[in-house]
Amino acid sequence: MKRATSLALRSLLGLFFLAAGLSKVGQPMETLAAVYSYQIVLPDGLAFAIAYALPWVETILGVALLSGLFLLPSVAATAAMLIAFTALTAQAWWRELPIDCGCLDLSAWHPSLAALTTPGGATLRNLFLLGLTTLLALIVRSPQDGTTDEN
Repeated sequence: MKRATSLALRSLLGLFFLAAGLSKVGQPMETLAAVYSYQIVLPDGLAFAIAYALPWVETILGVALLSGLFLLPSVAATAAMLIAFTALTAQAWWRELPIDCGCLDLSAWHPSLAALTTPGGATLRNLFLLGLTTLLALIVRSPQDGTTDEN
């Protein structure tokens, strides 16, 4: 049961991060605009580094989660990214910034899913994904015959 749950969670999170990363690859200026839209004081060099690196980090995390390679570090990195994303979107929501979060746009599946790109919707979505990541971490870390579920 744990393996099936772990596989389902890894697949869901992995596909989400893979799609999010691939949707930004080759579009660093759009990602940079999203970074600046959060109105956080960042040095330009750091903002550019984030805009160029973020799509690849999300893509690599997605592949790692899907494949199960480096599972514990991948789950930890996913949790760290989701905590950062949640903090960013929550502060934008609290400050009522009229921004598109720069997140994966799921409105092609259904128009109502466009709400998930608003700061409030993205915050709630990130909290949900963080909950799934926490559950995955608990499953991966729980002993099963003295091993971890890293395969």
